Amino acid sequence: MGWFARIVCLFWGVLLTARANYPNGKNNVPRLKLSYKEMLESNNVITFNGLANSSSYHTFLLDEERSRLYVGAKDHMFSFNLVNIKDFQKIVWPVSYTRRDECKWAGKDILKECANFIKVLKAYNQTHLYACGTGAFHPVCTYVEIGHHPEDNIFKLEDSHFENGRGKSPYDPKLLTASLLIDGELYSGTAADFMGRDFAIFRTLGHHHPIRTEQHDSRWLNDTTGRCLPKYSSDGYHSTFPFKNHLYL
Repeated sequence: MGWFARIVCLFWGVLLTARANYPNGKNNVPRLKLSYKEMLESNNVITFNGLANSSSYHTFLLDEERSRLYVGAKDHMFSFNLVNIKDFQKIVWPVSYTRRDECKWAGKDILKECANFIKVLKAYNQTHLYACGTGAFHPVCTYVEIGHHPEDNIFKLEDSHFENGRGKSPYDPKLLTASLLIDGELYSGTAADFMGRDFAIFRTLGHHHPIRTEQHDSRWLNDTTGRCLPKYSSDGYHSTFPFKNHLYL
């Protein structure tokens, strides 16, 4: 099965680790359950209503150590204080007028599609995040500096270093992507073309050459039959999953 099997095992290891940390997940009951309506009626809720020139708050990354919630949206990224959601920092990351016009000329909606919708937001190391957006149907990625310590209060785009986001973020903001960043390597399941027809799993970043699943072969994602035996996850946890440690695809 080659590298694809190793990627699946990597995802599987993370799932197994989560299972190990929550062995009785079905029996765990939240101490408090509130519906959205009940929360509003409690008069003890601080809300963020968004910005007039942004939308699509769909990408989230929680940093408990810094007590921050990072959010990716249309043309913006945010860093919210978990204690007080009204305390936040923002990064404006739009596309150039040239990119926007090219997107419009390609027949796309200038308001709903020809913008930079943030689709990937991952912790890269202790001082930076890795972010990718649709870039008005021209995917782009870069790094976000967050400082060494929580008290640094830094949230800054590394605007001197942009990378091609193909295989990391979809072109179309309506399409979803799944990604995992481990040991400096980004594994992404996304569409790799303008038309949104070439779906694949990619390995990018890191020291290895970028690779992907076979092009235009939907069986990789829809009709796979391989299996793998994960020995351990990224933190060394040995699997005890009941299905004899096999993952069927």
